[in-house]
Amino acid sequence: MRHTTIAFLIGLTSVPALAITSDMPDQNIYTKEFKLLDADSNGKLSAIEIKKDELFNGGGFAKADKNHNGSLSEDEYATYKSKVQQKESKQAASDGAITSKIKSKYLLEKNFKSFDVSVETKDGIVVLSGFVDNQSTKTRAGKIAAGVKGVKSVSNGLVVKP
Repeated sequence: MRHTTIAFLIGLTSVPALAITSDMPDQNIYTKEFKLLDADSNGKLSAIEIKKDELFNGGGFAKADKNHNGSLSEDEYATYKSKVQQKESKQAASDGAITSKIKSKYLLEKNFKSFDVSVETKDGIVVLSGFVDNQSTKTRAGKIAAGVKGVKSVSNGLVVKP
C-alpha cells in the first residue's frame, strides 16, 4: 500500500510537468522557417536556400548577411525578416489610415456621392475608381486625396457618367 501511494504521488507531480512542457512552443516561427529552408542542415542559409523565401528577393540576402560571409545564421535571418515584416505592417497601417482619411473627407464634401468612389492605397499611392457625375467632381476628388498627409501620388481613374 505504501509503495502504491508513493508511486501515485510521484505520478501526480510528474504529469503537470509533462503537460506544461508539451504545451510550450519549442521554437519560434523564425526558427521553424529557418530549419525548413536549411536544406543541407548545416545551420546556415546559402543564397540558393534563401531563394525559397520571397522576402529576401531583390537584395535581401546581402542586406541580411551582416558579417558578409556569404551565408545567413539563424539570427541574421530572424533579425532581417522581423525588421522587414514590421516595416510592412507599419506601411499597411499607414495606407489604411490614408484611405480612411480620404473617405471621411469625401463624406463631408457637399454634393459628392462618396459611396460611388472606391479608394485604395498601397505604399502611399492612392487609386481612385468608380463613377462621378461631372468632371469638376472628378477633379475635386483627386485634389482632396492628394491633400491628405502621407499621399505620394494619386491615380484618378474616376469615370464621369454620361
